[in-house]
Order: sequence, then structure tokens, then C-alpha cells
Amino acid sequence: MSQDKKSFFDFTSPFELKRPIEIFQKSLKDQFYIQKNDKFKLKTLVLQRNYLIKFSSKKPSQKYFNITNALLEQVKHPQMGHGIQITKNGENFTFYGMVDKWYTQLKKWCIQLNFQKEYCMIKLVGKGSFAKVYKIQRLSDKKEFAVKLFDKTTFKSQDRAALLKEIELMRIMNHKNVVTILETYENEQYIFIIQELFNGGELQQELKKTRTFSEYGAFIVIQQVIEALKYIHSHGIIHRDIKPENIILREEGMIEQVVLADFGLADYFRKDCKYMFTRCGTPGFVAPELLQDKIYDYKVDIYSCGILFYYLLLGKGPFDSNNYDQTVMANFNGWVDLTKIQFSIECLELLRGMLDPNPIKRYSIEQIQQSSFFAKHSTVFQQYASQSSLGSIPSQGDSRTISPQQSPNLEPKKSPSDLKSRFANSEVSPLQSPVRINTTSFSPLSAPFGKTQNLQRIPIQI
Repeated sequence: MSQDKKSFFDFTSPFELKRPIEIFQKSLKDQFYIQKNDKFKLKTLVLQRNYLIKFSSKKPSQKYFNITNALLEQVKHPQMGHGIQITKNGENFTFYGMVDKWYTQLKKWCIQLNFQKEYCMIKLVGKGSFAKVYKIQRLSDKKEFAVKLFDKTTFKSQDRAALLKEIELMRIMNHKNVVTILETYENEQYIFIIQELFNGGELQQELKKTRTFSEYGAFIVIQQVIEALKYIHSHGIIHRDIKPENIILREEGMIEQVVLADFGLADYFRKDCKYMFTRCGTPGFVAPELLQDKIYDYKVDIYSCGILFYYLLLGKGPFDSNNYDQTVMANFNGWVDLTKIQFSIECLELLRGMLDPNPIKRYSIEQIQQSSFFAKHSTVFQQYASQSSLGSIPSQGDSRTISPQQSPNLEPKKSPSDLKSRFANSEVSPLQSPVRINTTSFSPLSAPFGKTQNLQRIPIQI
């Protein structure tokens, strides 16, 4: 596929630019051969995220290439050997040398064309309205990954913009508790998003086994989600869809290794609150100020994380209802009654802080991490963090030995298999593609015709 109108990505942005740039110490830096006037000269190149810089210590301004969504290809020269060619907006830049390490780094930001030459499909593991998810194997080393396969012919203009934003945000991510993009491919019909393969499934599926977590089990999950939020907030990004379906386990049953996924509603924070989707999220997990059409900030993620905390402890959300409108209106008011919940003082104190409907009074990430609840459980978590599974670890402060997934205050329901997931289909992949709903005339617990309906990634209408 040539880099023309058929491409899903935007190739019209400037490719080569020049301005003063700070070179960071940890940036990838090496020397390569670059052709100029029929001769090859050794030049220093620096890679800083999506900028490829032609570095010169003698010049105040550096020439650089914005490689975002540029076409990336491996080339070979009769004399210079292997090289890399980057093409964008009708221009290209080629360099030769020891390029293998650089090619691995460039793949995250650029587009490649020959997916079938690098990977083979193993099986379909999930399907949504916009994408299919497959387990795949890399031919070179037999390592397994996951790929989201998007059909370009089905996209509308707004869908295209939303996916481009999601890809942009996920490329920035580089944290053990946050999903990222490894590579992107494109052909005439499809876009291929390569991600790490997570075998543990959604946190929602883990909840179905016992319906509740102990305080310590909830802490194990929440402290990792808070670390993930701290990281994405440090990059100026808000997530806006924290919920059990978007928390993925790397391996089955290992709740000490969770990953925050699905950046379909994420965006860069704006003080004016003018986002692609302003009123959005999952009913029952949304911060009230977002539903109330008020200016909001990063603390909408704290509120949603507080709802997740509540959900882990009680096996249900505070605004659960069989009626969609009732769920949204209860969420709109944002008040959560904690007076009848029997948990430790430290636990209830943290819940109140995270679920304060007033964002000014709501806890910050720093206050959460400095809370007495975190202090109470942090030592135990560090002690057992090296174990492969936390299923047999006693919960600190509990009156009997239990697993982190089993609540000391609530007995498991007799038939958890009969209780449907609140917003998720139990058979979808942990890398499930987004589903958008345009109607509010159904229950958030059961969709028309008795099917479980996933409400993630939809602008809320009330």
C-alpha cells in the first residue's frame, strides 16, 4: 500500500523541522551513515519519543523529523548494508549502520506495511463493533502477542478521529501497570495494533469467582491503579473510564500484576474542558461533576477509582439499578451512603475521601498514597510481592485467614454464575474493542432480548 489517500493516517503534517531542542541523557543516541551529495557521512542521531533528531553540538538549533505515523521500512545498500527509511508527506530520510535496536524503538511511532510477513494469526479471542482481537505469533522468535484488527471501511469520520487519538495516547505509555502499543501495521483494508498478550482476563471475571475482595485484596488492586493514574496524569492525560472491565490481569489469578487498559475515552487534560467527548464514561462509575456539565479535571479518575474500590469490596456499585435512568441520576447526584458498611475505619475513611462529590475536597493521589489504609497494607504487600500468586495470603486486620478475593464481611453468593456482569460480556477478550451505544432505553444490567450489554466508551445522555 502506498502512502496516499487510501491511508487511514494523516501524512500531511510537516516532516523535517528545525528548532532548539534539549537532548536528554537517557535518549537513544548513536552514529549512522547518511547520504549527502552522493557521499556517505557519519552523523549523530538522537531519538526522543516521536522526534528523530540530526544532532550537532556546534549548532544551537537542531534539525529533527516528526516521525509520528511515518512509513517505516528496512532497506539495504550494496556498500552500506542494512538501513532504515522513514517516509512522510512525500519526503524520506534514510540512514545506515547498526539499526536493529533503532528499528525496534521506531516501530512504536511509525506505520509498517507487511504484517503477514512478520506474524501469523493463531485464533480469534474477542470481537466488538469496531475491531476483532486475535492471538498472534511473531514468526522470528515464536513469541505471542495480541492484535486489534480494525476494518477501515466501517469507520465514520468521528470514529477515525477517536481511534487516532487513542493510538496517540497509548504510544506515550511506558509503565508496567498501563497498556501500550508495540507496533502498528496497515494494508488496503485493515489497521493492525500490536499489543502485549494478557492471559489473565478482566478483573471483572476475577470478581465473578467470589463476588467480593477482602480489604487487603482490594488494596492490592487499587494501589496499582493509583500508580497507573499517577503515571498517566503526569503526562497530562485523563482516562475517564476506570472500571473492572478495563483492569486486566497479566496472568490468571495474579491480582498483584494488573494493567489499566482501554484509552478510548482518554484525552489530554484541558482547562476549558473542550474534549472530543466531554460527557462520557460508564454509568455508575462517572464523577458527578462530569455528568453535571461542570468544568472537571484529573479528579474524575479518582472518583471512578473510588467506585472501583467500593465495587471490589461489596461486589456491586453504589448506584446499581435495573433502570438506566435511575443509575445515571443516582450517579449524577454522586452521594454514596457508607453508614451501613462494616469495614475498618481506615478503609471507610479512604472511601469517603475518594468518593467526595465535591472535587475540591476529594482526595488527591498523594493523599490516597499517604492514607492510613495504604500505610496499613503496604508492608504486607511488599513482603509477599515476590510470590507468584496472592490467593493464600492472609488479609491484615481480618479476623480469619482468607484470600484477597474473599471478603470477611460479605458471604459469597450461592450461584455467582447466575449473576450477570454489570456492563460486560463474560466471553469478550481482555483486549476487547470498544462498543458504542446510541440509546438509553435499556437496563445497564441486561440489554434487549436478554443479552448482557457492554456500555463502555459511550457519551452519556441523560
